[in-house]
Amino acid sequence: MHPMSDQHLSPAQVTQLTQAMLSVALVDGIHPAEAALIGQFYESSRSADMPTTAATLAMDASAFDAHSLLPCAPEFADTVVLMCLMAAYADGDFSSAERAHVQALATTLGMGAARFELHIGQVRDGLVAALSHLPDAASVAAVVQKLNAAD
Repeated sequence: MHPMSDQHLSPAQVTQLTQAMLSVALVDGIHPAEAALIGQFYESSRSADMPTTAATLAMDASAFDAHSLLPCAPEFADTVVLMCLMAAYADGDFSSAERAHVQALATTLGMGAARFELHIGQVRDGLVAALSHLPDAASVAAVVQKLNAAD
C-alpha cells in the first residue's frame, strides 16, 4: 500500500511537509512546476485556520532543518521523502544537488539507503505511468531514458 494513501496529516505536519518540499525546490531555484505541485499539496491539505497558500509559498524555507520533524513515525518519514522527491522531479530535472538534499533529509529521519532508493523508484515509476498514455511513444521513451540516466 502506498504510504501516503491512508494518512491523515495534522496541520503541523502539513506545514512541516510543505517546508521540506520548499527546501528541496530551493536547492536549484524554485521552478513554476515545483511551486505548483507544492501549492496544490498545501491547498488540498490545509484547514481554514492555516495561513493561505500564497503566504506559505512565500515563507523562507532555506533554513529548514529536518530535525524539526523528529521524532516521526516511519509512515510520515516515507511521506516526507516521497513528497520531497516529487517536488524535486516536478521541474523535469532531478539534480544531483536535489538528490543529496533529499537523501540527507531521509537519513535524518532514520531512513536507510535501500528504502530511499525504493522511494526514488516509486516516484520515477509513477512519472512514467503518468506519461504512458501519451500517443507519442518516442517522447515517452526519451523521458524514460532521461529519468534512468538521472540514477
